[in-house]
Amino acid sequence: MAVPLAILDLDGTLVDQESAAGEWAQQFGSTWSLDSDAVEAISSALAERRPKGEVFAEIVRRFALPVASDDVWTDYRTRMPALVRCTDADRAALIDLRSAGWVVGIATNGMVDNQVGKIRATGLSELVDGWVVSSEIDVRKPEPGIFRELARRLDTALDGWMIGDSLDMDVAGGQAVGLQTAWITTDPASADDPVPTITAASVADAVRVILA
Repeated sequence: MAVPLAILDLDGTLVDQESAAGEWAQQFGSTWSLDSDAVEAISSALAERRPKGEVFAEIVRRFALPVASDDVWTDYRTRMPALVRCTDADRAALIDLRSAGWVVGIATNGMVDNQVGKIRATGLSELVDGWVVSSEIDVRKPEPGIFRELARRLDTALDGWMIGDSLDMDVAGGQAVGLQTAWITTDPASADDPVPTITAASVADAVRVILA
């Protein structure tokens, strides 16, 4: 019998990316004496699902900052690992999966220094069997290659679940490679959205259903 595989997204799924980005925006705004409206605009831009290089170029241009956008992006990647958090309940869920005989991995879009920094700083590196970051293989979710590469690294079949907060990246991507999917959200889906196997408010809630 094949060992089941659980693939999890990182930002917005295992770690609270939005709150951490908001905290970074507050610190950045203080450094550059930006008002609260500017800080809110930066926080909103960071929440968008698009390449962060574009976001930081836009921020520097919009607020006429005398700094290179690449330097701002580097600062963001350097500081974010210390700002993100993973809940105790979600940590326990990962332990439960592995105790039940599952192989557990993380598939995340982003830059290696930032994403691996988060995985290590939160202690997730000790709770999963491995990970893959899009920038190191030049393949992003929802492309099948990133899921296949993670399964290859973990030396296991691509058979199990994809758990994530993005319908387009995680649910649609997981479905394309034959995985069952858990959408982490408290929002309703629209009629045109991919339909996940289950919907849950947190990783812990999803894992309880998966292991039941």
